[in-house]
Amino acid sequence: MGAQASIELQTTKEVKFSVQGELHTINASNDITPETTLNSYLRDYVGLKDTKWMCYEGGCGSCIVAATIPHPVTKRKRTLAVNSFILASADKRQVNPKYQSGGTRIERTLSTGSQEYQTDKKEYPVSEPIHKVDALMQCSGETQYIMDIPVIPNQVYGTFVLSNAEPYTTIVQVDVSEALKMPGVITFVDYKDIPGKNSFTAEILTPHNEPLFTVDKVLYNGQPIGVIVACSLQHAINAADKVKVTYGKSTKKPEYTVQDVLKAKDSSKIENVTIQKAKRRGHNIKHVIKGEFNVGPQYHFHMELHNCLCVPTDDGGYDIFPGTQWIHNVQLAAAAALNMPANKFNVSVKRLGGAYGAKILRANMVSTACVVVSHKLKRPVRVNMTLTQNMKALGKRFPCHAEYEVGVDDKGVIQYMDNTYYSNVGTSGKNEEQTSLMAGYMRSAYNNETWNLNGNLVATDMPGNGFCRGPGACEAIGMIETIMEQISYTVGIEPLKVRQANLVHDQNNMPEFIQEMLNFSDYEKRKKEIDDFNKRNRWMKKGLSFVPMNYHFMLNGPYSVFVAVFAGDGSVGISHGGIESGQGLNTKVIQVCAYMFGIPMDMVCVKPSNELNAPNNHCTGGSLTNEAICYGIIRACKEILKRLEPIKKKMKNPTWNELVLQGFRENIEMCATHVIKFRPHSINPVGTLNSKAVGEPPLCLSISIPLAIRRALADARIDADPKAEKFIEINGATTVEFTLLHTMDDYKKYSL
Repeated sequence: MGAQASIELQTTKEVKFSVQGELHTINASNDITPETTLNSYLRDYVGLKDTKWMCYEGGCGSCIVAATIPHPVTKRKRTLAVNSFILASADKRQVNPKYQSGGTRIERTLSTGSQEYQTDKKEYPVSEPIHKVDALMQCSGETQYIMDIPVIPNQVYGTFVLSNAEPYTTIVQVDVSEALKMPGVITFVDYKDIPGKNSFTAEILTPHNEPLFTVDKVLYNGQPIGVIVACSLQHAINAADKVKVTYGKSTKKPEYTVQDVLKAKDSSKIENVTIQKAKRRGHNIKHVIKGEFNVGPQYHFHMELHNCLCVPTDDGGYDIFPGTQWIHNVQLAAAAALNMPANKFNVSVKRLGGAYGAKILRANMVSTACVVVSHKLKRPVRVNMTLTQNMKALGKRFPCHAEYEVGVDDKGVIQYMDNTYYSNVGTSGKNEEQTSLMAGYMRSAYNNETWNLNGNLVATDMPGNGFCRGPGACEAIGMIETIMEQISYTVGIEPLKVRQANLVHDQNNMPEFIQEMLNFSDYEKRKKEIDDFNKRNRWMKKGLSFVPMNYHFMLNGPYSVFVAVFAGDGSVGISHGGIESGQGLNTKVIQVCAYMFGIPMDMVCVKPSNELNAPNNHCTGGSLTNEAICYGIIRACKEILKRLEPIKKKMKNPTWNELVLQGFRENIEMCATHVIKFRPHSINPVGTLNSKAVGEPPLCLSISIPLAIRRALADARIDADPKAEKFIEINGATTVEFTLLHTMDDYKKYSL
């Protein structure tokens, strides 16, 4: 039987604890070193040889002891691990000052931050600091999302039945008999119930067909087999677990990652989409650097899960209320699945409870299934995915793998770079393809004339991956900044100087911005303070990073707006092709419209987005939609004001309400539309009222955090072993565990 020990720290000079009821005291008079673990003490000093022998790596926890001690000043109790326990309990006069930080607990103080912006009251409500128009309703739970739409008479609920087998497994039988016997269950819908195309993708918008339901072979684990329909959502969820699927054998070994495909040398799954050849090659090559860069999948974690409501209409069509960022795609996919004209589908979206790219195309899986079920039953249907189904059936951020070789001079200037990178698209093909965008984002503010870039799509046996906030940009900017960091470690130059040495200087104001930020942030002072701190402390380290970025904005479209002025009171209604998904699009729209008409914001209302007022519109995403919609609002408002101008000249300083009423009496059309379509690869000279896109760019700069952590790690590693490699490749998330495992920490070196 193992020993049981309870520990209580009595003073800072000795430790008292009991072992199976017997009191033990350890203090300066004992011949026991601080490196002695409780496990060793029990075996070697107490003689309890049946105590489990340990590896000192902490894997099983037998060497882990938690001690609760009071803070010497505040008296607040703190729980510390055994290794910091001895330092915390020792008299500080006996401890090397460099080691004392190992006995202190990191106190997380209240985080603070500030943002500076300029406002001009003459432009209000534009630039006016205001709450998002929906904020209070969202906080109080009064905002209506799809799940909050009142139940419609005769409505039923559906949920997916997902495959639970390896890819390439054949489906022998789907037995729904037990599920159909359960209370409240109505029917089961699968590919045989689809009158049109078994796909949730629209052919003219997405080149790769993605099946809605599996037919006879599993493409990926979690692929939908069908939908169970019941009188309530919970009944449907319960019944889905009762569907029995018999599988055959897998006919091929699955390949889940880019590395799996490369290892198998399966060229059929690799498609090259980007080749950028260097314009020149430098000759002052003093260092050759090789490395890899890896980022894994990332679930979007939008609060509102995928769901859709579909209601048959009396003209043989359907009203669809999907959780989507792309209403046009929903309409076309539904039309293809039912083999009906697109004008039979009325798609409407009021708002989303978050999306981050997950609802651009992946949402079609739910909306198309919902339409198919509604078509079969001729009843209103609400199809919902649980969080587990969201995680299993739908893809995530594209995992990215890169292999690079870089030649640099002694100043870190890139003489050549050969970079081959791969994006794991799963089974989605080119439908949501980011790899071709990465070369543009990767150049950021740097001179890319010596870069050879080779971008590839890799099809794997995972669910189809999709866009996630900053698609392609986060990966590309993270990649090039990691390379810049590795260069700095290799040549022994501060990373910021390496970055500055590689900047594009012609027609580029980045050097000026960098200097401004250096002054604003007291960078040099902070850097010196951190360097001094790390030299003085062995067990606590700090890091600092400075990352410049030139975000190359991608333009697309079209986007439509419709502005209507109501003569009775001068209030304004707006409908547009964008989707309010929490980013504040409608707030910005209201600000711009109120500014253009010179009226209060409460006189402007934004209606749900729909396919009639905004036909054939592009998806909402990429930080572009806000700018495009607001620009369209400006143009539409100008058109209405132009029509009212002759009437205004005849009146004597009329109010807005008086002007609108007189315009109505003179049959002036007080509604206007505008469609904006940006020419590809062109510069938009009309930033909406001088605003900036602020969605994706700040996220891309988050690479500075893992780079700063690695700077702190580098100092810790050198303390552990002066010959240690400082640079640590990015290979997934920089977690606490990752950081600890790369400190080169060794318990044998613990010392006072």
